Amino acid sequence: MTEFHTYSDALAPDHGKRVPMSAGTSVGYNYVDFRFKNNTDQDFQLLIWFDEERMYGELRCEKEIPWVYEIVEEDHHFEKEGEDYYRVSKIYRDVKDKSTGALVRRDLIWDNRSKVVFDPSEIPSDQIRE
Repeated sequence: MTEFHTYSDALAPDHGKRVPMSAGTSVGYNYVDFRFKNNTDQDFQLLIWFDEERMYGELRCEKEIPWVYEIVEEDHHFEKEGEDYYRVSKIYRDVKDKSTGALVRRDLIWDNRSKVVFDPSEIPSDQIRE
């Protein structure tokens, strides 16, 4: 990934399992939201499809990749500043060896501090830090 522009990670309250950045960006060919570069020796194909409720994606390539990538969020909470609330967390990309499961590398990809744009009464009180 060479470029990522998020609009907000606090567009809506979490219902069910928290999925960081699930509603905070878009993909548009040759535009500023999300860009990536293939600097490998093989071709990749990105497939995107939808059903009535979800968006799905699949990345295909010619040869097996020896790593597994995982997005991990830590220290997720909300902070109140004046009359405003902010969603706060750190989001990492973990790179693991596919054969052993060992962590090869951890990269901080977003130090998140997003202004809440939904009704703050929907924030669970146990997730608010003053």
